[in-house]
Amino acid sequence: MKLHQKGFLLVALSKNNKLWDDELIVQAFIEYNISGDYSEKTLRIALDELSAAGLITRVEKRLESNIRHAKLLFRYQLSDFGRMRMVDTGLL
Repeated sequence: MKLHQKGFLLVALSKNNKLWDDELIVQAFIEYNISGDYSEKTLRIALDELSAAGLITRVEKRLESNIRHAKLLFRYQLSDFGRMRMVDTGLL
């Protein structure tokens, strides 16, 4: 049985010092065999929720633009509180 998506995102961040949201989304797409705008937006919302809860922190941002649109990207890092909660829940 696979982890829930938020758990997967936390574990991925615990294995790396910092990751951009696009990197996390690609990893989740591969892990869950999903794709598309809906799935991407769902994962971005999950990252926002984890950040709002204090489990992860945004450490950097950049604006990526192309002909069609601009996208704000964030680089995330697991917080000390997030690491502690992962230990408490058995994710670490």
